[in-house]
Amino acid sequence: MSGESVTKAAFASALILAWGTVAHAAPPPADDLPDPPAPGASGSPGPSPPSAAAPTSPAAGAPRAAPEPALDDRLLPMPPQATAAPTLPIDPSAVVTFGPAGPSPAGATTAFGGYGEAQLFLGDDREAKLRRFVLYLGHRFNDRVSAYAEAAVEDGARVGMQQAYLDVVVDPHFGVRAGLMLVPLGIINQLHEPPTYLTVDRPLTDQLIIPTTWRELGLGVFGEIGVGLRYQAAVLTGLDPTGFSAEAPLAGTPGNGRTVDVHDPAFAGRLEFAGVPGLVAGAGGYLGWARGGHPELAGVRVGVAEGDVRYHNYGLDVRAEYAHMFIVDSYRLNDYFGLTGSETIPARGRGFYVQAGYDVLRPLWPELGQELYVFGGYENVNPRSRMSPYNWNPSSISHIPDESPPNAPSDAKQFVRAGLCYRPHPQVALKVDVQLAVHTAGPTTVPVPPTAGAPGVLQPLAPDVAAQALEGTRVGVGAAFMF
Repeated sequence: MSGESVTKAAFASALILAWGTVAHAAPPPADDLPDPPAPGASGSPGPSPPSAAAPTSPAAGAPRAAPEPALDDRLLPMPPQATAAPTLPIDPSAVVTFGPAGPSPAGATTAFGGYGEAQLFLGDDREAKLRRFVLYLGHRFNDRVSAYAEAAVEDGARVGMQQAYLDVVVDPHFGVRAGLMLVPLGIINQLHEPPTYLTVDRPLTDQLIIPTTWRELGLGVFGEIGVGLRYQAAVLTGLDPTGFSAEAPLAGTPGNGRTVDVHDPAFAGRLEFAGVPGLVAGAGGYLGWARGGHPELAGVRVGVAEGDVRYHNYGLDVRAEYAHMFIVDSYRLNDYFGLTGSETIPARGRGFYVQAGYDVLRPLWPELGQELYVFGGYENVNPRSRMSPYNWNPSSISHIPDESPPNAPSDAKQFVRAGLCYRPHPQVALKVDVQLAVHTAGPTTVPVPPTAGAPGVLQPLAPDVAAQALEGTRVGVGAAFMF
C-alpha cells in the first residue's frame, strides 16, 4: 500500500487485539506477596477490588503480619492487604474524583498519579540527568469501561504520550482495548516504573533489543484462560523503516503515538502464568512489516521473540530475560539507505540477563517496613549478532573478496552489575550500582557515510540511545519514586 495516511483516531477504529489482565481471587496468605497483576499497560484499569482497611503499624518487635508491598503491582499505592486485582493504580480509599457535585455513576472513579527518576553516571563521561517524569490519569466509567492516559517528559526536554487507550471488559475471560498501548514484550517494557527494579538504569537488552518504552496504536483483546494463565493479542501499526540503525536496530522504528502513514500491519501477543504468589513467567512475540510504502523494501519484516521470569517474595527479587530480534531481508534496507561497513543494519540481534537480590532488612528488622536489597547480575547483549550474506561492501571498505570484517557479526558486550537498592517506602527507591564491562573491546569503528545517490535517508539515532550502545564500566546513582 502507498499513500494511505491515517491519524491515531482513524486507526483506533481498526480491528485488533491488545493485552490486559483480569481480576484475581482473594488475598494470599500473610507471608506471601499478592499475586502480581497482569503486566499490560501501566495501571491497567479494570474492575474495582474489594475495599481494604488501611494497614496499621505493627508494634515494636512484632513480626510482620501483612504481605510485603507488591512492587510489581504497577503504579501503586494499594494497601498491602488489598487484593492485587487489575485496577486503576490507586487505593480506592484515596481516589481523587472530579466533576460536578452530586451522585456519580455506580463504580465511577478517577485516579491521578505518576513516577520519575534522576540518575548520575560516573564513567568515561560524567553525566547527571532527569531521566524521566511521567503523569497518568485514569477514569473508570463503570465496572466494565475505563480509560487511561500517560504522558512523559524524558531527559528534561522530550515530551510524548506513553499510553492512551480505552478498555471494555466483557467478562474475566475477554476484554477489548483500543488506542496507544504497550507492546507486550519483556519485563521492563511492561513494568518500567523505576522503583520496581533494582538497578539504576534499565538493562541494555530492554533498550538495544526491545526498544523500551515501545508502544503502538492498535486494537486488541486480553483475558484469563485459566487460574493464573493470562493472554494478550494485538494488531498494531507497522514500523518506520527510516528509524533503523546499526547500534540499536529498532530504537527509532516505533510509532510511539505519532501520526503515521499506515502501510503495513504488525501483530503482537503474550502468554503468561502468574498462579504462584510472587511468580510471573511469560513469553511474547512480535511480527511486523517495515516497508513504509517503498517498493524497494518489499519483504522487509521484523520479528522479536522473548521469554522472561521474575519472582518477588520472601525477601527475594529474582528476574531473567532472553530476547531475540530478526530483521528479514535486512540487505534491502542497507541497499536502499546506502549503508556499508560499521553502519550496516543487522539481520539478527539478541540479549539476555539474569539478576538476583535479597532484602537484608527482612530477617533483621522486619517491623521497619523498609527494604534494603543487595543484588548482583550478568548481562550479555549483541545487537549485531548476525549479518545478511547479501550485504554489499565495496572493496574500499572490505579489502577482502569474501566475508569481510564490516559485514561480519559484532562481538557481544558482557556486563557484571552489583549494587544496593534502598526503599524507605514501597514507592520510593534510592539506588547505587557498579557496572563492569567484562568483554574485550573490539576495534574502534569509523562511521561510514551513506553511499552517494542512495534513495533513502535514515533518521539520526537519539543521543541517549547512542550513548547506551557505547556503555562500558561505570558507577550509577539514582533516585526514583511513584505515586
